[in-house]
Amino acid sequence: MERIVSAFTGSSDQLDGKMATLKRKLQGLESKQDDVKEELKQVEYSFSTKRPRKEVQHWLAEVERIKTEVQLKEQEVQESRSRWRNQELHRSVDKLTTDVEELAEQSKFPRGLTLESHEREGVPFPTNILIGETFQTNKSEILDCLMGDEDSAIGIYGMGGVGKTTLLTHIHNELLKRHISVSWVTVSQNFSIQKLQHDIAKAIGLDISKADDERKRAAQLAWAFQRKKNFILILDDVWENISLEKVGICVGENGRKLILTTRSLEVCRMINCEKKIKVQPLSNAEAWALFVKTLGNQTLLSDQIEGIAESLVEECDGLPLGIIVMAGSMKGVEDICEWRHALEEIRDVKHDDMHRVFHVLEYSFRKLNGSPKVQECFLYCSLYPEDEWIPRDELIEHFIDEKLVDGMKSRKSQFDEGHVILNRLENICLLEGSERHERVKMHDLVRDMAIRVTRVGPPRFLVQARMKLEDIPNEEKWSEDLVRVSLMANNIKSIPFNSSPPKCPTLLTLLLCNNEFLRVIPRLFCMHMKSLTVLDLSDTSIESLPSSISNLESLTALLLRNCEQLRLVPSLENLTALRRLVLEGSAIEEVPKGLEKLINLRYLSFENCCDLLTIPDGILSKLSQIEYFKSSGRVTLRGKEIGSLEKLKTFSGRFEDIGEFNSCIRLWEEWEPEEYVIVLGNCCFDRTGIGRHVILNEFAADSGDTLVWPRGTEYLKLDECHGITSLSHIATVKQPTDLRDCHVISCHSLRHVICSCCSNVPLFQSLEILQLEDLPMLTDLVERERSPSSAGASSMLPIINGHHRYLQLVEIIGETSDEDENRESTTAVMTMLPRLKYLYLIDLPELKSFCNSSIKVSDSLEHIRIGGCPRLMRITLLREEPHPSLRSIWVEKDWWDTVEWKHPQTKDVLQPYVQFIPTQLMPVVVIFSHERLQIASLFKMPKLTLECLINA
Repeated sequence: MERIVSAFTGSSDQLDGKMATLKRKLQGLESKQDDVKEELKQVEYSFSTKRPRKEVQHWLAEVERIKTEVQLKEQEVQESRSRWRNQELHRSVDKLTTDVEELAEQSKFPRGLTLESHEREGVPFPTNILIGETFQTNKSEILDCLMGDEDSAIGIYGMGGVGKTTLLTHIHNELLKRHISVSWVTVSQNFSIQKLQHDIAKAIGLDISKADDERKRAAQLAWAFQRKKNFILILDDVWENISLEKVGICVGENGRKLILTTRSLEVCRMINCEKKIKVQPLSNAEAWALFVKTLGNQTLLSDQIEGIAESLVEECDGLPLGIIVMAGSMKGVEDICEWRHALEEIRDVKHDDMHRVFHVLEYSFRKLNGSPKVQECFLYCSLYPEDEWIPRDELIEHFIDEKLVDGMKSRKSQFDEGHVILNRLENICLLEGSERHERVKMHDLVRDMAIRVTRVGPPRFLVQARMKLEDIPNEEKWSEDLVRVSLMANNIKSIPFNSSPPKCPTLLTLLLCNNEFLRVIPRLFCMHMKSLTVLDLSDTSIESLPSSISNLESLTALLLRNCEQLRLVPSLENLTALRRLVLEGSAIEEVPKGLEKLINLRYLSFENCCDLLTIPDGILSKLSQIEYFKSSGRVTLRGKEIGSLEKLKTFSGRFEDIGEFNSCIRLWEEWEPEEYVIVLGNCCFDRTGIGRHVILNEFAADSGDTLVWPRGTEYLKLDECHGITSLSHIATVKQPTDLRDCHVISCHSLRHVICSCCSNVPLFQSLEILQLEDLPMLTDLVERERSPSSAGASSMLPIINGHHRYLQLVEIIGETSDEDENRESTTAVMTMLPRLKYLYLIDLPELKSFCNSSIKVSDSLEHIRIGGCPRLMRITLLREEPHPSLRSIWVEKDWWDTVEWKHPQTKDVLQPYVQFIPTQLMPVVVIFSHERLQIASLFKMPKLTLECLINA
């Protein structure tokens, strides 16, 4: 009995310890919850269009639920001293502790707490219009099932090309309109549970990258699903049975549902779909309506042609994909002979429905025989994995490498030609385009057709992309007539040394990219590939390149992007045909030998090569054909070498001192690259977008140092630059520039932005955004003189951003007399406000009044926000009559109740716009506007006074 009591007491003590640990972890979680709430509160009380992400809202709700459960469990633990249920409580407390730890881990929110104004958690997909009563009936039936409580898994099945994905796309968009959370994942053939888990996690905003096995990932996904309500997961193009439990998909409760498309009824049964809906081909009338709609109004059909066209549509057997592709191929055709020929070609096939639709697709491809380059570009797309969205720019780079576009044109002209080709393929429905026109994709049946064409050739392709291969294909598959081989996105780990090198004398393209486990390639692997033009080993783990690469004299593109283990590259001196060399993200420590011999090189990238510290003098100047050059940020470049590259169109690199910077820019006086990011000082490449950017980072200017300014610069950033007292003094500019955006951060010697003696300097004449942050010595925006001309200088400051909590302002625009020497400035400031939309007065403890009543304020004013201004007792900016554009006034209630109004009725007129906010809001200070200005805010500028702003 004593042992039992002792065991019980020990168990109670252990339970107390667990409970104490749980409460400690909960306190940490509550602290994170408070931080999240505070950040969201700041967003709520601003005029931002941001809103909390759904996963953040869900997380906050889960924290509240856990807090309640912990309180209840704590009470149970206290009462359990007289009960024999400690074992059950142990399990409950352990479960709660695990839940708290998981919530703490999720609080990192890698995508941030809020959606930006341009983000949407569900984006409608572009889609074709649904034709026919059957489609409408199916759509209504599926939506009814999704909205009901009975069916948790719905299977949509039917033959390839019948329109399952199109139907589901309309369902997806309709769900978004009804504000229902929905995520879409394309499965495809050759799926793996691991890839599907990661795709689903990405779709629902869950990070499972740290989970190292299938079960852990499934547990995390299941946890995320169980906390969702009214959520629908779409799995498109399912080919085989998927164990929902193994993946971690939990549906059936709280409105969580699964909907999938497949070609097989058996798949629907194996996945236990309660509702199974078959998509049938279109009727003749529906098929004709779809054909006419796709053909468009620009194609006029005579009575004779219309009869042929109707027969042609009948041959498509009601399959929307075949009808759409056939109509695309006949757009603009008005010669009856061509229509008769098309019908004859299609009728030659007497196979089953699938063979017939393949023949329809192939006919549309063959119809491009007058444009062999377009045909080749189309077939090239089939080298990518099934259902892969392919970036247009990446495709066009390959077209350039393969000489499928005119190699003698400029880089810009080549890209234009590439886009024209892709547009044509989209227009005839052989490719699908994305909503933003940035990517293209092949329908899986269209891709199958392309692979069928290339399997028999010419040209002969070997395509086994994303087929879960662990070894390269057998020797017999490497036939001597192969032209292109794609083994991308597999699990190939090595190529056996004892295997015979493939004998492919006509091979032009070898794509081994995205085989992340590939480490070793035999030395002689490429010895029988004398015609090889493009070799892509990007995103592999290779440590060195095979020496046989050095003899590939026809090679035009060697792509080694993100080969993070690659240190050794053999001599390239024999590769004189090479036009594109990509080594970005590799571990090379020195440039490859023979680089200076590559006289035809047009594209060279050492970007993100962190171990590359120098490029020997004289090499770059010999590469006179270079159009695209990006170097590692750790490499110090020579100004004269870069400036001498007269064909350079895109540049990214760093100069260590002003002398090298100026040497380059002086050579650019007659021309400039179309895009560039130039860093002066320490390594810092924080602008990756297209444009012309200059960054001064941790740079110390000596007395008398002046930059020769690139006239096309659009963005300028100074970060921790010392010795600079005014932006006007850092640059010599002879003519107006294109500078639009200027950020100045942590430059502790900066006293003013613009010197009054040169306030109209061309450097600033186009300025639209000026962001100032952490500038403790700043006293003026414009250096003051006795008789400043405010309008001239201020017109250059469309947007001002900065950081400081307390800006000591007494009056922004006060009552003045005729003799007041600031009257001219006061009027000038207010005449800059014709487009004032936002007015923020925040944390101004000394501010007493705002605005002379004699000054007219713009009718564009929309939002006013006043907080932390305890001494502001008089404001005449707000009129007594209704304001034409006013939408909201955010104020502290205490202030609103005590503020004085010149006209008593003003308060009543404005009351409908008022919303109350708590005190101590975020440190935004004051916002003005003029012709361009909409928002301005000042932060971390303790020495900046109102007089400086007015005198600007």
